Order: sequence, then structure tokens, then C-alpha cells
Amino acid sequence: MDTNSFEGGISVRIAPLGTMDDYTYTVIFCRFEGRWLYCRHRERDVFETAGGRIEPGEDILASAKRELYEETGSIEYTIAPAFDYIVKRNGDESYGQAFFAEIRKLSQMPDFEMAEVLAFDTIPDKMRFPEILPVLFRNIQGWLHRQNAMDELWDVYDSDKNLTGRTQRRGDPRTEGDYHLVAIILLQNSKNELLIVKRSPLISAPNMWAFPGGAVSAGESSLEAAVRETKEETGLNVLPENGKLLHTNKPHAAFGAFFDIWLFRQDFDIKGVVLQEGETTDAKFVSISEISDMQKAGDFSPAAYDEVFAKISLN
Repeated sequence: MDTNSFEGGISVRIAPLGTMDDYTYTVIFCRFEGRWLYCRHRERDVFETAGGRIEPGEDILASAKRELYEETGSIEYTIAPAFDYIVKRNGDESYGQAFFAEIRKLSQMPDFEMAEVLAFDTIPDKMRFPEILPVLFRNIQGWLHRQNAMDELWDVYDSDKNLTGRTQRRGDPRTEGDYHLVAIILLQNSKNELLIVKRSPLISAPNMWAFPGGAVSAGESSLEAAVRETKEETGLNVLPENGKLLHTNKPHAAFGAFFDIWLFRQDFDIKGVVLQEGETTDAKFVSISEISDMQKAGDFSPAAYDEVFAKISLN
């Protein structure tokens, strides 16, 4: 289970779907026209997801649908359960199930307890349950990412980066000691600037700047993945012969992956960048010092690149 603890005796645990013996609450993360919907109670000035207490004898999915209509006015949508969660507060535990709903049509707000519904790119700054909501939001993003790539297969590597001959389907539980491979792409122009992209608010690490990159598919080389991911995320074509493997990170236990860092030196017109819908929202060329400043400000992926940047100047 994914466990997050906070001051004040509050902890949040994420559990596989359908593993709780009893459920008290539902939480529904709603997406409408590419943005997240949050509602505000008439007696509060903070925003929250749709959801609430399950009524006696009520089916959990029926509860989620009822809360979705009462608190957002949603009348046409698809909805699916994503995962279970446990909130522990002052020694007491409550159990809930988180849902994802893609809204197609909204009606006038029902005359219940909510005053308004607004759309946000990510979680609101002024939120109810600030210890709980970010944890659930992060996990719903991970769930969505897995749903969108359920047929993707990865080659499995051991801790020495040797192929095991086995494959793993993306989203399936990982066996301890197994790793996959991720390619990260640094595109450097003749001004020594690097291309970075801004991640969509609908995926993990929302609105963060990062280098293009992604998982290496089964049967694919790291270089082939670097060329493919560059094309998919930016629309740019890099020449394989221009690629140089700068660095491979030690296996990252939390992600279960090795990270190959590739450097391509080519000049591109930023106007030629084609953003990937649902994945990236912006792109720009920046200097290494600007990236360091962005990391300090919390706007860039927190991954450690100092060793990589030092190698760039040597190549």
C-alpha cells in the first residue's frame, strides 16, 4: 500500500480496488473538457471533490453516481472505480473508494448543499482536506496513466541492467528486483540551450517542466525509444547518429526503473514543436542555469541532473 502520514495524527493509505471489508465514503474525481471539476459548499470558502458518505443500504457505485449529480449537476458521463483508500485520524479509520468520471454534459446545479462548481487545471490552492486530497489526486493520475497504456509491454531487467528474458505489462504489480528501462532525451541546440516540455495538468507531476522521455517498449532499444519518444512528445525528428548515451542512473527502487539519459545535438525551430495532447502543454529552450533555477523554485522535475550536466560540457 502507498502510505502518507501527516502531522496531527492523520495518515492516508492507498489500497487495491475492492479490498476493504466496509466502505464509508466515496470520492469522485471529475474531468470535464480537459479540466478538473471541484465544488464549494455553501458554508465554506474552500473547494473539494464530489463525494460523500454512503447511505445505509446504498450500493457504492450508486452512492458515487448520486453524489456526482448532487454536487456537480453531471447528467452524462462515464464513471469507473479506481482504488480504495483508508484515512486514519486520531486513531479512527474510515474506508473509501475513489472513482474517476469523464463528464460529457452538465445540468443546472441541483439545489442541494453546493454553491458552485469550478474547473481547475490541478487541485485548488484553497482545498478542503489538504492532507488527503493531494494524495488521492496523485494516485488517480497514476491510475489514469495506467489505463491509457494497459497494452504496453516492457522488457524486465535485473539490478545489473541485464535482460531477464521476461516482460511486464505496464500497470501490473512489479516483482521486487525487477526493473524496466526509461529513456530521457536532452535536445541541445547550437546555443547550448536544452528543450524542455511542460507536463499536462491531467497526468502525474502536473504542470511541471521536464525533459521529454518515456518507457522503453519490449523489444526496443534505448536509442530507438529516445527517437520515438522525441517524435511523440515534440513532433521533432532526431537523427539516431546524433544521439549519445550520457548517463544511466542507478536503478530507482520507487519507480522500478533505470533511466538512460540521451543527448542529441541538433538545431530546431521552437515553432516546429508539436505538443502531445493530454501529455504536454508547452515547450521552450532554456539554459542549464535556468533549469537549476526552475528546480529550486519547484517548477522543474526534481530529478538530479548535476552529474549529467557536467558530462554535457565534456562532450
